[in-house]
Amino acid sequence: MQKKWSLLLAAALSVGVLAGCKSGGSSAAKEEPEPVAATKPSIPIPADSPFAKIKISMDKDEVFAKIGPPTNMDHYQTGKAWIPFHFSGSDNYHMVARYKGQGTITFSNDSAYTSGMSVIEIEYDPSELGYAKKE
Repeated sequence: MQKKWSLLLAAALSVGVLAGCKSGGSSAAKEEPEPVAATKPSIPIPADSPFAKIKISMDKDEVFAKIGPPTNMDHYQTGKAWIPFHFSGSDNYHMVARYKGQGTITFSNDSAYTSGMSVIEIEYDPSELGYAKKE
């Protein structure tokens, strides 16, 4: 009786595995690629702009010392903050420093155990208003 159940279970698992494995081979209907979201083209940073002094991975305090405090700052939590075993805690939240007429600099936290933040994105935009746009 035990052998009969073992064989039946093995047969059911084999059928399930074979039915679940779908070959991605050459099928007649090819999937259309998903359209890429329209992104704003990045404007090169002019050499005379204060943003030209900023480099990726610079510390927040170093950036503020070089180009001054921002017009406005926004903070937001990232999806990594909700990963249960994300012990390093890096990139849990971002801070966006907005400079009127210059653009934005995005910082990310370095670790859950320090207050340090580093530059992860520099976006030069002379039309920057200096505050978050309400939509």
